[in-house]
Order: sequence, then C-alpha cells, then structure tokens
Amino acid sequence: MSTSVNSPLPDWKNLYQLAVIELDPAKLATRINEARAVILDRIQETLTTPSHYAERQELSDALNGLRVLHQEYERRVQQYGEPRKKIG
Repeated sequence: MSTSVNSPLPDWKNLYQLAVIELDPAKLATRINEARAVILDRIQETLTTPSHYAERQELSDALNGLRVLHQEYERRVQQYGEPRKKIG
C-alpha cells in the first residue's frame, strides 16, 4: 500500500507507530492498549469487504507486533517493577 507524503496515515497506523516508538515506560501500556483497540475495530470493519485483504494482513501484522511489544513490557515490569510516572 503506497501513500503520498501529504496523505495522513489511518488512525490505526498512527496509534501503532506511537506505541512502537514510545520511550516512556509509564505510557507504553496505554499506547499499546489504544492501538490494539483501534486495530481490532478496523479489523471488524473490514471483515465484510473482501477487497481489504491486504489491509487485514497489515492489521494482523500490527497486532502481532503489539503482542511482542506487550510481552517485552511485561517482562520488564516483572524484572524492574512498575514504571513510575515522571513528575513535572
């Protein structure tokens, strides 16, 4: 799927990218959950349209990426404890 430089990415792609690049451990779980919810909603929307096969594959790949990211987050929480929110 190609997009021009000026066309915005779909919401699910933006939220997925935000989760992947999030550096603050205190925000990561929220980013993952937000992206997962929007991706699942989009999968539901595309189920009735066969022409969305390529996008459904992208959505599936993104869900798998979030699953791995979440597993890594959980491993770090077990190892180091819950992340602390930054003050100020």
